[in-house]
Amino acid sequence: MKTMNRHVASAMRHHVASAFRRKAIAVGAFVVTAVLAVSGQQAVPTPEQFFGFRIGADNKLARWDKIVDYMKQVSGASDRVRFRELGRTTNDNPFIALEISSPDTLKNLDRYKQMERKLYFQGGAPTDAERDQIFREGKAVVVITNSIHATEIGASQMVVELVHRLATDNSPQVKKILDNVIFVLVPCLNPDGQIMVTDWFNKNLGTPFETSQIPYLYHPYVGHDNNRDMYMFTQKESQHTARLLWQDWFPSVWLDEHQMGSNGARIFVMPATDPINPNVHPLIYRWNGILGQSQAAALEAAGKEGIIYNSTYTNFWQGAMAWSGWWHNQIGLLTEVASARVAAPIDQQRAVAGRAAADQGEGGGRGGRGGRGESGGMLAAPTDINPRTEYPRPWMGGHWTLRDIVDYELIATMALLDTVADRREALLEQIYEVNRVTVENAKKGDPAAILIPVATQHDPHEAAHLVEKLQMAGVDVYRADAAFDADGRQYAAGTFVIPMAQVFARYAKDILEKQTYPEVRRSPTSPPEPPYDVTAWSLGMLLGVEHAMVHQPLPDSVKLVKLEAAPKIDGHVAGNGPRYVLDYRGADAAKALNRLLKSGGQAWLKGDRAWVSAPRKALDTVASELGMQIKAADGPAPSGAMAVKAPRVAMYSPWTGGNMDEGWTRWVLEQYEFNLTTVHNAEIRAGKLHDRFDVLILPDQAPRSIVDGATGQNIRPEYRGGIGDEGLGALREFVAQGGTLVTLGAASDLAIERFGVPVKNLKAGLTRDQHFAPGTILNIEVDTASPIGYGVEPHTYGFYNNSPFFSLLEGFSSQKLSVVARYPNADVVASGWLKGEDLMEGRAAIVSLETNPGRIVLFGLRPQHRAQTHATFPLLFNALYLSTTDQIGKVPSNH
Repeated sequence: MKTMNRHVASAMRHHVASAFRRKAIAVGAFVVTAVLAVSGQQAVPTPEQFFGFRIGADNKLARWDKIVDYMKQVSGASDRVRFRELGRTTNDNPFIALEISSPDTLKNLDRYKQMERKLYFQGGAPTDAERDQIFREGKAVVVITNSIHATEIGASQMVVELVHRLATDNSPQVKKILDNVIFVLVPCLNPDGQIMVTDWFNKNLGTPFETSQIPYLYHPYVGHDNNRDMYMFTQKESQHTARLLWQDWFPSVWLDEHQMGSNGARIFVMPATDPINPNVHPLIYRWNGILGQSQAAALEAAGKEGIIYNSTYTNFWQGAMAWSGWWHNQIGLLTEVASARVAAPIDQQRAVAGRAAADQGEGGGRGGRGGRGESGGMLAAPTDINPRTEYPRPWMGGHWTLRDIVDYELIATMALLDTVADRREALLEQIYEVNRVTVENAKKGDPAAILIPVATQHDPHEAAHLVEKLQMAGVDVYRADAAFDADGRQYAAGTFVIPMAQVFARYAKDILEKQTYPEVRRSPTSPPEPPYDVTAWSLGMLLGVEHAMVHQPLPDSVKLVKLEAAPKIDGHVAGNGPRYVLDYRGADAAKALNRLLKSGGQAWLKGDRAWVSAPRKALDTVASELGMQIKAADGPAPSGAMAVKAPRVAMYSPWTGGNMDEGWTRWVLEQYEFNLTTVHNAEIRAGKLHDRFDVLILPDQAPRSIVDGATGQNIRPEYRGGIGDEGLGALREFVAQGGTLVTLGAASDLAIERFGVPVKNLKAGLTRDQHFAPGTILNIEVDTASPIGYGVEPHTYGFYNNSPFFSLLEGFSSQKLSVVARYPNADVVASGWLKGEDLMEGRAAIVSLETNPGRIVLFGLRPQHRAQTHATFPLLFNALYLSTTDQIGKVPSNH
């Protein structure tokens, strides 16, 4: 009985205690709910609740549309997060940013934005009182961009957990970040590609094709090259980003999160490696190191291995996204995390300390990036396993997953925000100092200003385009309202003026001047190291625009009017008659010609003039919209003018992982309004090409890849193979029937090897030690009497990166071989770095073979490179026009 009573009593106590606990839990839940309700966080689901899986789980990906939905839901429920749609992408998906800070900061966001703008001297230098207020009360503005390369998908996943943490976590660390930082997050710089890669991965998961790479570009036009567009701003995504950075927020810190090869180090953090660029203020490089090493320290503290800096990526070039911030006095950071196979894990053999392994060329040293495990097999053991200052705990191999990528990036991102919060005041003070010095030094001159004349340019339209690119990058540009003298030379009214006493002067100078790549040696006796990437971006050369660096301050009498919008060249039609004439100088003239041809007009070309017969309404519209000066012609086109029609253009697109040169070329031709059709292997193999097309373009691609394509059992059957022998036969038939075959870059070898074009590719067979150019601007000489050279300056510039250059061989009497463009006999390099310059002296860059009636044009120098080389665009356009005519040397009888 006593035992029973004890059991009853114990049961009662347990019941009461349980009831009390339930009540306490209920009260606690009420309190938590109330607290969350007050802070606006009660409706924020965890990522796992929303997506149905843990972020980074094997073979699971959050698709862009769902990520956007989640970000909207978080911002609707949290007073720490604001959602913004910055615009639409190329494929009409939302391009978004999140503004994250404390509730009080977000309530007064415009006030803090004005402080940040004043920190960057927008509207003039801050007063002493404004400066001190910025130091006391201003916030550190950090922009983080992610996953511009769509297969580098980890960051677009990581940001989901990051936003949830910042929206819901009440820890001291998060509170400190929110109180001191305004964090502007761009979850993905390439939403279109993120959707493509996610859908491709899911489509093939669990099939024999799951290790197959995506067969097409993971951006509608530019694929992996989309982070090479931050000074031309051709793509919508680049334009949205530039407006956010240099017209809206003016952040002091910009981090761009990437992935790299799978074989070596697990993450690269700043600082990067030598050489540095002399136009960047040293404090920017110092802060790159401070913030990058704070990320490294946090990763080391978390027990992560394989963290490297001072590796592979250089401090010199304008290439990577965030690095373009350096010339805008912004701390620009890069992280590169080792890749998995998109969302699938990979395995790598373990290295043995002290035992050398065969060099796999992996990322992690200065030598390369290595593979990304796409094949699905076991990776060889890492070879860079020597502990050292920049790599104290090397990666030794093992299992690697998408979740590992998410973890590394989450740690690195939080560490950056934490350090910026800690160093807020020092950061603001020192960024102010960089901006102040930039402006004050320019007042002493050398250079004092950059001048861009208009009327004296070969193509004034390109001067306006150049100014528009500078404006997009935040540079203030003015126009002189009267003629003036500077450095002993007279400049006309309307000259564009870029005063160097502005905060983005470093950018203007660097983007326009000639680049000289500094020599880098590991020791006095070591050979110089080649550059990692592009060494020249002199924008005036690329657009064919002359400019002057003025060393003495402009006279006070010079009246300047600031441009508030992109400049426009005036155009009009003068006179009346059956025929009209306009200057055919530059790419815009080709756009005008294409519009007039589509209106039912006729056109003839010779030299730098075009004669047209078109409806007056079409002429007036073209003149107004494109700034063309059109006047009634005194008579018909001269003898020898080339009668042209709107060419029917076929653009070959392979299934070998996407061809960036194809995408860029397609974009250029669309912008200049050519009639363009994309053709794949099957369409070429089907033959009868000349029934549909006048000209067919083969983009930069090795002959074997064109012919054989992608092979292997892991390739989906519909994407397997190339044009094959059948396609080669169809191309021969096309040329024999009068078609024009245009080959760009490496595709020229196909014409040499399979079509017998009597030239030799002198680049073939040269070693990297003999000849190498990762990206250089060269001087070229153009035969402007050739129809392919019409409208181009006889001495101009082209962009070169390891493509063919030619010597001529003996051909048949039935063939007419001509050199359209060549490299000069001396001084080949105009800007940048080239090894083996002497091997190119006097050699052909572009050749044309007339086979009667067909034609093959070999562009060793690609004239449309990344849509940047406006000066040489007409060379390609003219080859297309030439495909429509047999009237060279004759004027049509109906003219």
